[in-house]
Amino acid sequence: MPWPLDPFQRDAIEKLDTHQGVLVCAPTSSGKTVVADYCNFRALRDGVQVIYTTPLKALSNQKYRDFVRQYGADPAGLVTGENSINDRAPIVVMTTEILRNLIYEDLSRLDGVRYVVLDEVHYIDDFPRGSVWEEVIIQAPSQIKFVGLSATVGNYRELATWMAENRGPIATVYHAERPTELRLWLSMRNVFRSLFDTHGKVNQDTWQRAQREDEAMSQAHGFRRLPANDMLKVVEQLDDQQMLPAIYFIFSRRGCREALQRCAYHGLDLTSDDEKARIERLTQQRLESLVDADEAALFRRMVDSDMLLRGLAAHHAGLLPYHKELVEELFQAGLIKVVFATETLALGINMPAKAVVVSSFSKFDGVGFANLTTGELTQLMGRAGRRGIDVRGHGVILKEQDVDIGTIYEVAMGPGPVIRSKFLPTYNMALNLLRIYTPEQADELMLRSFGQFQLRTASSELQERLQNVRLRLEDLRATWACERCRPKDVSDYLRNEERLRSIRLETRRLRREAVPVPARRRGQGGFRGRPHGLAGRQLHRLEEERQALQERQRKSRITRCPRFGEHLAGFGEQRELERELKQGERTKVEQNDQYQRKLRRLYRVLGEAGFIEGDKPTEKGLLTARVYGENSLVLVEALWQGYFEGVGPEELCALTVMLAAEDRGRDRGPRQPRKYPTPAIGQVSRLLRSLYNRFAELEQDVDEPNLRPPSYDYIDFAYHWALGDPMDSIPLPQNVDIGDAIKAMKSLYSTLRQLDHALRQSRHPLRATVRTAVARMERDVISRT
Repeated sequence: MPWPLDPFQRDAIEKLDTHQGVLVCAPTSSGKTVVADYCNFRALRDGVQVIYTTPLKALSNQKYRDFVRQYGADPAGLVTGENSINDRAPIVVMTTEILRNLIYEDLSRLDGVRYVVLDEVHYIDDFPRGSVWEEVIIQAPSQIKFVGLSATVGNYRELATWMAENRGPIATVYHAERPTELRLWLSMRNVFRSLFDTHGKVNQDTWQRAQREDEAMSQAHGFRRLPANDMLKVVEQLDDQQMLPAIYFIFSRRGCREALQRCAYHGLDLTSDDEKARIERLTQQRLESLVDADEAALFRRMVDSDMLLRGLAAHHAGLLPYHKELVEELFQAGLIKVVFATETLALGINMPAKAVVVSSFSKFDGVGFANLTTGELTQLMGRAGRRGIDVRGHGVILKEQDVDIGTIYEVAMGPGPVIRSKFLPTYNMALNLLRIYTPEQADELMLRSFGQFQLRTASSELQERLQNVRLRLEDLRATWACERCRPKDVSDYLRNEERLRSIRLETRRLRREAVPVPARRRGQGGFRGRPHGLAGRQLHRLEEERQALQERQRKSRITRCPRFGEHLAGFGEQRELERELKQGERTKVEQNDQYQRKLRRLYRVLGEAGFIEGDKPTEKGLLTARVYGENSLVLVEALWQGYFEGVGPEELCALTVMLAAEDRGRDRGPRQPRKYPTPAIGQVSRLLRSLYNRFAELEQDVDEPNLRPPSYDYIDFAYHWALGDPMDSIPLPQNVDIGDAIKAMKSLYSTLRQLDHALRQSRHPLRATVRTAVARMERDVISRT
């Protein structure tokens, strides 16, 4: 290494040599990937293979480029859902999903693998992808040593203990110190004030100023929602205080675009003439690397070169991949001074900055707006401070009028995030398990999951609490000191009172619904009288029961006891403890086999749909097991039923994207009538929707929703893409960015490749059409990434 190893890096390397793996928890940019570099060194020296896994395809591509620069092209390989480069190389980068697929489909490929690096292993907390990490750790061959690289989390020992149960001794290395000091600031009225003093204590001046601001704004009701900071003024402050380059987090794509537009309107310029020349040169090089004229035209249209020259850019998932790559390259070179980005930039991409700005302390979580958590704030602030460049990094939180200063301090000073398993059996997992194992062995694997491990720990803690409840109950029953009545008398009295309340409610309902007997009085209209018929008989029975219960209550010993009120109060605690005990016992039972029961519900759906028979996958089930995705059941069933017979490759792409992509969640407004590129696509799409509805009914019967509704956004785009239409002429769906469309095409391409691979052994007549469709998709950005 060109610099001395930090103690935690040396500790991790030494422990890796003496254990079956090591879990390294350290802040972003602290250098924990040095442990992965050591694995690469050992692999090259010993003639073995190391697999470096990441949760994101973009991160996999970035790591591959890093390894090629570091080791050359021959020792490095890349495998993603869309690409495979030198996959037998000593150092292979792949997504965690690809490694999981290899375990199920070609386990012998891993015979020469000595190390597996799980980068961003805290993604085990991610839904719905976290299950993949657990599948890999549980089922990988025993000779493999795991290296887990994680952000700092509170329960890293728990994660390591679970890994050790499955892999053997796993060492832990925890390093909480950041590579550069982080100073947190609160921006109020465009003025930065430190959140903490030099001793790490709450800055009382900042606290009091924020409180006075909140009190003042609470009086000005009409102005409470107006922003307390201005983006342009904040950027000027960053520049004046030498805090550039900076990442300015805005939790919406539209917000990022609007921020860039405001900068353009006000003529903000942050670069020198020399920097402008370098930006122009790098942008031109990127443009010249695009050999297709349509891509180049789209690049020119999408990239705001003028704002890049001024050192300003946006970064979010809706951009073209090579647009994002250009922004990342320019930012890493220090040429982009402010990048307006969504939180996706904080997820693994290597773009450290001198400062990070959080424009809002709340964000939409898919249901409503919620405040940032300590873990989310830590993830965002992890980009602040460049190792070896900055003495300290800066994190700026913009004060909002509707967020109390106490909330900001509570989150900023909160404990580290805790990983919670998001393990969830899927149809694909169920089919692959039954293909390889017996049902009993599959159940055993469910018990080895991190999810079940945490449930087991929780059950043990619950058992201790329940034991305390039992002891308290015994004490209450043993200390009953009344000679005139017994605890059972109190229990009977309260049970009767509950029944009397139910009778009163039921009586009111029946009187409202009953049809009365007509009985007119002189001078009055309407009907009066007692209910008759079925309602009348029910009311009569309830009245008799009510009278009997009231008589029983009147004669009860408890009502004549002088300590009646005292008994009722004391027995309330006993009843609450009994309820808690009953609920706790039920929870314990449910936790013991939660994942096994879910797996059996999946078996039931698969059995009724003909994917398994006699605890083994049918031919249709084996085909489905090799197609990974939420809607693989619908796709394979449609193929099995012959829905795709007679369609062309372009039509197959348009139909498959319905099951491979996902519509963006948003308020669309009134939906327009759908128009399909060809009549065949329209007809088959309706069949696919009907097929999805049939599966959804099966899932509803067992209360196990898993399938995703078909997507309609990208039908036209996929059809024209497969036809070979120029990228710059294919119309985008409404409210969809080009980055979303490219992502959908990559998902479609990955699904078609899996389907092609699955059909290879079955000699299915659709294989030729699928192969042609795969070839038609291999163009532009897909052919290069």
